[in-house]
Amino acid sequence: MNNNLSRLNSCTWFSEQTKTLASQLLLNLQIQQGVQLATLLGVDPILYNGEAVYVWVQRQLDDGLIVDDYALSTLETAFIELVTAHTDQAA
Repeated sequence: MNNNLSRLNSCTWFSEQTKTLASQLLLNLQIQQGVQLATLLGVDPILYNGEAVYVWVQRQLDDGLIVDDYALSTLETAFIELVTAHTDQAA
């Protein structure tokens, strides 16, 4: 058994682009700690908000999001639309 596997953390599995974009998204949108975003973003509900954002961003990239000067803006818009749609449904 490879003992190095026990040293891996969740950040190991994300691309550098994901790490950069997700970190900036968390900062720009001032996403707080908690657990409520995972279900909203369609990721495993066991994840904390920050982790959920990382997984969501990675999925966006995997689904073909082009990483250019507008990628962060595109992610911010998509995130806000998800939150707005959820808020509208709850009202």
